[in-house]
Amino acid sequence: MRRLGLLFLTLVVVAMLYSSGSCDDLPECARPDGYLAPLTATPTEWVTVIGKPVQDSFDWGISSYLTRPETRAHALQEYTWSQAAIGAAGISTFYPEKRTVFEEGLRDEEEHAEFFVQLRTHHGLAEPTLEFTPSFLWYFDAIPRNDGSWYYLDDAGRDHELVRTQRTDTELRIDIAALPLRRYLAAQSRLLVIQHDRITRLDRVPDPAIDAVDRSDVRHFSFHSGDLHSVGRPGFVRLVGKQIVLPIEAEPADLARPHTSERRFPEFTVAIDPNTGERITSTCDPAKLSNYFTDRGTPHYLTRVYFRREVLNRYTSQPSRYRIENGRLSCLGLWGISIGTNPDGLIEVYLGDLGRDLPAEERDHWLSFNVPPSGGRDEGRFDRDILGRWTEGPPDPLRRLFAAREHFSTALGTLLGQVVYKPWHPADQIAFEGLHMPTSSEQHEADTLTLLLAKGVIDYMDVKALRRLPGVTDSKAQSINCLEAWVSSSGGDSDTLIRPLRVLQGLRSTGSAHLRGKDWHATLTRAGLDGLRPDEQFVQVLTMTGDALNALALHAESQQQTSP
Repeated sequence: MRRLGLLFLTLVVVAMLYSSGSCDDLPECARPDGYLAPLTATPTEWVTVIGKPVQDSFDWGISSYLTRPETRAHALQEYTWSQAAIGAAGISTFYPEKRTVFEEGLRDEEEHAEFFVQLRTHHGLAEPTLEFTPSFLWYFDAIPRNDGSWYYLDDAGRDHELVRTQRTDTELRIDIAALPLRRYLAAQSRLLVIQHDRITRLDRVPDPAIDAVDRSDVRHFSFHSGDLHSVGRPGFVRLVGKQIVLPIEAEPADLARPHTSERRFPEFTVAIDPNTGERITSTCDPAKLSNYFTDRGTPHYLTRVYFRREVLNRYTSQPSRYRIENGRLSCLGLWGISIGTNPDGLIEVYLGDLGRDLPAEERDHWLSFNVPPSGGRDEGRFDRDILGRWTEGPPDPLRRLFAAREHFSTALGTLLGQVVYKPWHPADQIAFEGLHMPTSSEQHEADTLTLLLAKGVIDYMDVKALRRLPGVTDSKAQSINCLEAWVSSSGGDSDTLIRPLRVLQGLRSTGSAHLRGKDWHATLTRAGLDGLRPDEQFVQVLTMTGDALNALALHAESQQQTSP
């Protein structure tokens, strides 16, 4: 197939030619060259597709529409604006036969124009609506922001700005990222026609009158002067015309995706040469690795590669986008890769999976955390993946915690006849569900995780519901005190059922949420956590909290069974 670039002519841009007058005596703001200079048919940054004054003024404006490559000459034949028939639907009547036709507003056959974008103002009765031809947003699977802008995700799940809104006290502009826009034009085999109109008022009428034109195969502008016959500022100059924005040059097959995809396969450390102590590296390209069917003289696809656990920080910090659960890291359904943890706490990944399952944009990130093998393999993962044995793997405090919270909520809700947890705020729910095992031994990470745990387990308890528990006599008692009063009055062991929650609350109150002082150290000591690293402390607290919630749930269920 021929390249799309062959559809378009060589670009030739000429300077504005004056047939009458000149811009020499005009103020800088009225001259056309400064406005025209940045306009290019092959932009790489941003393209303004809509522009208008904020006040009720018609001194300038920008609009745009699509056309086919073969109708470019028609689009530039006149400098005056066209495509008046797109952007609004209605009935047209053709004479003399009096034939009526419904015009959908998406095409103007006479002008060879197709709808691309507009801003509908709704007569000022509602907020303006930015409307694009659907295929533009669909191509990128674009996502709206609250400010009216749009973005899209690449294969790695990273944001890329697509549409932005720029508003000042005097003007409103809608810009589109140039390269994605031109990629869309290439996929559609279309050109974008941008129409400009700018009037600058002057203290005097230019004499002689200005009449100039700037015309090439990518734009057509007229620059002329006139007389408004007004007392204040009688003169004006007007720059009006059109420019073409061209598609990128790309093979049609490359346009199947709305963004470029890298095909780089870096080399990862897979072993240490025992003789030299140097690292042995290998490509992660699956096509070049050996497997059980083909020996290519290269490392096996299932060669284990190891990374410092900090490699996961990028993902644990964005719980709305990434999930780490059941031995798998995933991103919004866009990609996922199986991971394990070896006895040394290193993250274990198969060499071939790095090339097959990990987006190319992520591989450099993982490479920076790559370390030589140390501490042995993840035995549970080896049993499951290689030996095909059923194994539950090591205990998972997080899964146990989530299950325990649900168990606690159900059991106490049944006992009281009402829910004991307040409804989630969406942001808090995302954060809590993104709770993860520490990826470092930094105190800051442990503090953050402790705050999330305390918020989701304790702060979201409905204290008004808990005050209805049997044995609660203080109408102002807080959540943990309510639980303790109930446990004590019903014969439960407060040290087993309540103490872990007080430890969690104490660590949050004396350290994570406030100034760290002697009370924090006292809390650690009483809980037997003072000899542990911050990450180990959190894992211990997480486990204790899950055990306490489960025990409280069982205690509530036992109360239900003994009640008449």
